Amino acid sequence: MRKMVLLTYTPRELDEEEYARFIREIDYPAFRQHPDIVEYTCWRVVDSVQGRETFTHFDCMVVKDFADWERIVADPVVRGNVERWTRDWSRHGPEHPDQSENLKISFCEDYWG
Repeated sequence: MRKMVLLTYTPRELDEEEYARFIREIDYPAFRQHPDIVEYTCWRVVDSVQGRETFTHFDCMVVKDFADWERIVADPVVRGNVERWTRDWSRHGPEHPDQSENLKISFCEDYWG
């Protein structure tokens, strides 16, 4: 059974080309270097067919095991990237009292078979 960490969010108003460059040059390398992350991709909603989503962007992080999560987020490269993203791109910034309003994190499993 594959395990995925789903991160959903709506960043502050941004230049999509600048954000795409950040994803390719900084975000992808920071997460993909971690040995417990199997796959990592970032997505943006370009059209909501049946109404508006509660988020505009989402990341899919396939991990070996959810038990590795604390080790992943404690990694200095990953932690530094999360801090940079929160400072530069999150809707409410690092000082906001409820960081779940910047980023929602869900552990997901596929239906094996």
